[in-house]
Amino acid sequence: MSGILLKNCAAVVVDDGNGATCLRDVDLLTSGAEIKAIGPNLDATELPENTDLRDASGWFVYPGLVNTHHHFFQTFVRNRADLDWTKLSVIEWLDMIYPIFSRLTEECFYHSSVTAMAELIKHGCTTAMDHQYCFPRHAGKGLVDRQFEAAELLGMRFHAGRGCNT
Repeated sequence: MSGILLKNCAAVVVDDGNGATCLRDVDLLTSGAEIKAIGPNLDATELPENTDLRDASGWFVYPGLVNTHHHFFQTFVRNRADLDWTKLSVIEWLDMIYPIFSRLTEECFYHSSVTAMAELIKHGCTTAMDHQYCFPRHAGKGLVDRQFEAAELLGMRFHAGRGCNT
């Protein structure tokens, strides 16, 4: 499996006691998704084949963030002017959005998941939990499967949860 060697970066390292240390001017070697070594002046001559060597001077490397509560399918309605939640009670807002959500299709769930995950990844999130509670009958049984497809496409760790509203 190929890896990456980041040269001369700053890296936040989390220890077993839930503390964190910022190491400066270190190299960080990965193999696949695993960090193999962190330290100053790692020997680039002994790297496995296909290791990508990158100058990471000025880079700040830190553990991926974890989002524990999201509603991916809501991605496409959050910026609609007619759904301005700041001017509505929660009940009024729900009354307006549920008819929209009832028309969602399997493709909508896939594309909204890709969009939500891409936004999270852009800001350092590598793991997300989606609380899916919208399952329109016409959309089929593959909604969560399509979310896993989106996660695989983008390389995000994904956990699906079943939310509910009454």
